[in-house]
Formats: sequence, C-alpha cells, structure tokens
Amino acid sequence: MSSLALDPQPTRFWSRVVPDPRAPVRRWHVSPWVDAAAYHWSWLLALVPVALVGGPPESWWGVFLAVLAVNFGHRVLTLPYVYLDRQVFASHPLKFVVVPGALAALCVAGPFIETAGPLGKTAFGVCAGVAAAWNLWHVLMQKYGILRMYAAKSEVPVEARAPAWHDRLLVFAWLPLLPFLLAPHVRGPVERFFRSGRGYMPAALDALEAARPWALPVGAAVVVAALVLWVRGEWRACRLGNPARLSMALGTTALNACFLWLDPVMVYLAWGATHAIEYTTFVWAFQRKRYREPLPHRPLNQRLLRWPLLYYAFFTLGLGALYVVLKYWERTFFPGTPQPTFLGFSAWRWIASFAVFQSMMHFWFDGFLWKMRVEATRDTVA
Repeated sequence: MSSLALDPQPTRFWSRVVPDPRAPVRRWHVSPWVDAAAYHWSWLLALVPVALVGGPPESWWGVFLAVLAVNFGHRVLTLPYVYLDRQVFASHPLKFVVVPGALAALCVAGPFIETAGPLGKTAFGVCAGVAAAWNLWHVLMQKYGILRMYAAKSEVPVEARAPAWHDRLLVFAWLPLLPFLLAPHVRGPVERFFRSGRGYMPAALDALEAARPWALPVGAAVVVAALVLWVRGEWRACRLGNPARLSMALGTTALNACFLWLDPVMVYLAWGATHAIEYTTFVWAFQRKRYREPLPHRPLNQRLLRWPLLYYAFFTLGLGALYVVLKYWERTFFPGTPQPTFLGFSAWRWIASFAVFQSMMHFWFDGFLWKMRVEATRDTVA
C-alpha cells in the first residue's frame, strides 16, 4: 500500500470508494463515490444546512465561518507542492519566482498602500477588484477543467468527442442571466457584507434592474441553448453513456438553478464551499499518485505526506481557522478585545492584504500548473 493511503488495512468497500493510487480508473478521476461527493454535489454540504436553518446569515454564521476557513485553506495547498519539491519548481522556475515574488512584496506592502491616502486606497481597491474578477474566472474554469478531464478519460476518440466549447458554454452560460436575476435581491447583503462596495454598488444594481425586462429573456435563452447543445453533443459522442460527465454537468446546473428560488447568499456560500472541496480533492488525488512511490530526489513534500490527515488538516483547517479567527477577532471570537497589531496595522488589514495578493498567486499557479497538456497532470489522472 502507498504511504499516502488513509487506511492501512482497507476494507473491500473502502477499496472501491478510494482505489489504490496505482490502479487505473476508467472514466472517473478517483472513483464514482469520491467524484460525485467532491466534484459534482459537494455544494449540498453547505447549502442543505443553511437552507434548513433559514433566516438571516447570522442564523448560520458557523457554516459561513467553516466555508470561509476551508476556502482560505485550499488556496495555500499549491505552495508546498511547488516550493517543497525541487523537481516541480525546476519545471517553471521563472513562473514560480517572478510573479509570486512581486505578489508577495505587494502583500507585505498592502496595508501601507491602503492607508496612504485616497490614491493608495483606490489602488488597493483596484487590486481587490482584479482579484475578485480573476476569482470568478478561476472558479468557473475549474469546473470546465473537470469536465475536460472526464472527456480525456472518456475512451471516446478525440475526433468523436463533444467540442470543448460545449463544456465551456455549459459552465459560463449562467453569467448573462444571474446578475440581472439577482440584482433586486442582493441590496441588503451588499450593504451588510461588502462595505467597500457601498460607494458604487447601488448605482450598478440600479442599472442591472433597469435592464431586466430584456436581459432576463436573453439570459434564459443562453442557458437553454447551452443545455441543449451540451446534451446533443454528448448524445452524438457516446449516447449519454458517460456517467461522470453527466453527473458533473447535472450537479453544476442544479447548483446554478438554486439561485432561482433560494437566498442568493446561501447559494453563493455553496459555490465557495464546492470550489474549495473540488480543489482540495484534486490536489489530494494528484499527490497520492505522484508520490505513490518514493521519488529519487526525496522531496520534502512527499515526506510530509507520510501523514496525509495531518498534512491536509493543517492546511485546510488549521491555517483556515487562524485566518477566520484573525478576520473576525472582535466580531465573533473576542468581543471587546482589540485585534492584534503588527507594524502598526491591525490583523484585519494584514489578512485583507494577504487574501487579495495570495489569491492572485493561487490563480496564477492554477493557470498553468494543472493543465491536461502537462505530462505530470495527465499521468496522475490516468
């Protein structure tokens, strides 16, 4: 058994749920059980509890903090893989030094920039806006990437597969609809949770509401067209015979459809949860295959992964919990106690700067590290 296995004496059922990393898996990435639970339907883990509790966000604040912690933790998982495995680092040395170095410097400078008068505050706000837009692209492209991974494992000849743009359209088709659909329902949450956007968001929401009469039919038509094209392409490729792709497409569409009748803040929370779970699961599956046997250069990352539960708990729970405690120090955890300070700035300012610039580093890595055209990635999804 691999040293990264979570159960040293797996039962027969467990070996079907989490196959040995040496074993090839047809169609699915890890297994039907893991893929469905982590990639396709993990958003239910957050949405069901908050929907059952209902009420304002304060009623399910604990779930919000848990999702925020896991979401923060997943963004740092790439760092040990890149910087504690010299073979990985040597594959893109400039990409792993130049841009990350600049972003690390900006992270340190962030509190100084933000407090350097109106110009500095504007500059920091622009960076935060870029990070938010990049995050949206990153989240959607991750789902697109999972669909393309399933296409690569589908055993359908390349020339007979449904076009890649069908997958991209399926994932992105809701973008023309959701802003206009949700505009009337998010004014309250914007006022309460996005203080930095109070200056411009009301005007933007007014514009979206004014365009609703013509934008909603157009957006709905795009969604319907995307679904029809995707199903038609799958029928031609394999007569709808690929359960992995079908489940992924259905889960993604169902999550988006929840915006039609549930509190958008709840569904947004579910989006954040499923993205973090998808990413963490992919990195776990990737590393258990890459490090299934001792590598000649003995990377420190492989040695740390001898204790996988501790490894992933530290990053996804430990660092995430630290982030949440510092971010909500006075509001939730230590009311009336001033936040810790460093170099004259509160923990909140440092956390905000780290969240902006480290998230950009995360998006930068993912833009080239996990592509299916990369040999290491292809080898670990076979």
